[in-house]
Amino acid sequence: METSSTGSVGTTTSAEMPTTGTETSGELTTTGDPSTSTGGDETTGAVEPPPAWQPKGCPEIYAQDILPTFEIELDPAELAGLVAEWEAGDDNNTPDHPVEQFKYQGEVITYASIRLRGNATWWPGQGKMQFEIGFNTYDKKGRFRGLKKILFDAAEYNRAFLRDRMAMHIFRDLGLPAPCANNARLLLNGEYYGLFTSIEKVDSEFIERVFEFDEGNLYKRGAGWEKKTNEKDPDDSDIEALTDAETLADLEPILNIDQAVLEWAAEAVMPDNDGAWAGGLNLYVYNDPKTGFNIIPWDKDATFDRVEPDVDPYTYIKPNDKGRPLYDIVTGDPAWFAAYVEALAHVREVAYDVNVLHARMDAWTAQIEEAALTDFNKPFTNKQYYFGVETMRQFITDRADYLDDWLACWQNGGEKQGTGPCVEP
Repeated sequence: METSSTGSVGTTTSAEMPTTGTETSGELTTTGDPSTSTGGDETTGAVEPPPAWQPKGCPEIYAQDILPTFEIELDPAELAGLVAEWEAGDDNNTPDHPVEQFKYQGEVITYASIRLRGNATWWPGQGKMQFEIGFNTYDKKGRFRGLKKILFDAAEYNRAFLRDRMAMHIFRDLGLPAPCANNARLLLNGEYYGLFTSIEKVDSEFIERVFEFDEGNLYKRGAGWEKKTNEKDPDDSDIEALTDAETLADLEPILNIDQAVLEWAAEAVMPDNDGAWAGGLNLYVYNDPKTGFNIIPWDKDATFDRVEPDVDPYTYIKPNDKGRPLYDIVTGDPAWFAAYVEALAHVREVAYDVNVLHARMDAWTAQIEEAALTDFNKPFTNKQYYFGVETMRQFITDRADYLDDWLACWQNGGEKQGTGPCVEP
């Protein structure tokens, strides 16, 4: 359970969710820089080295054993404005609106803002809005439990309400830097508005939490690469070098290739239809001053049963893809391709145990069931909700079976022809 605020590693409690491997506090521990001792002091004896840096655990509002309820009070005119913006479907017109009160567990904040995430055109027929709550919009030092913003996501086709939550948990099981996520109830002007995925925003606070060196540049992929930290510095030569790379030699000095290979493998195992591995746009990259660019996963509502369980972990690319040049360069190298297959096997063994994932689903479904059934703004029926849960559960089994057969081909001497699938020896 990623609830620690101290970043302790390897500790467990009776309330923890099942894990498929040795779970750390949830982030990529290789970003740390463990100190080394230079030996004992000849007059004072051995000198204890300072403790190695460790990432901090997930903020407490993302604990897996709670279903938090957040309350938002808006002026009726501001709420009407949000609804109008949602229905207008203009992603370039999603301004911040003042929040009269944001409440959680007796804590009341009066300086928050609210804005839309997405609009009604993203999923035709969906009337349930998605939100970003900001605590630093009007006061740059404003925070809620140490966070600048919190996000509420509700994709129409995430009918089990669990895709992002499960995916991010898998990333963190692997030691990858990934946002924290659980589910949450939202009350809007005193009435229950619905059940959401509550997900941590990737921003400077996230970077500070998971990387030892937090002064690097963070970029989000979209039509181009948008800088999300150090915005006042116009120098973006680092991301230009990454996007201009054409060979492995170009990438080796600037990309954390080990981390990238593991991140791609995790997405391929799930699989994720809209991230870095499949040629989608849902990712960030952070230029860590120590390790180079690291891939940070984002927006995982297109995971699991969004595609068929037999999509190839190497050859699959999404329809109308946006390109994945880094993946193509790295996996085009025979040694790194072999490392990629090993990474896929590692993900399957460590983070994709069917019994463990089913146990998580069962626990989380029981936790959110009442909130899901009484969410009258969700754009599907309760029958479709239950079907979504069963479909995702069955998909996890089917995907694991396919992966085992796929891995057996490569591990038993299979070969690729060009960029094609495994050919039996």
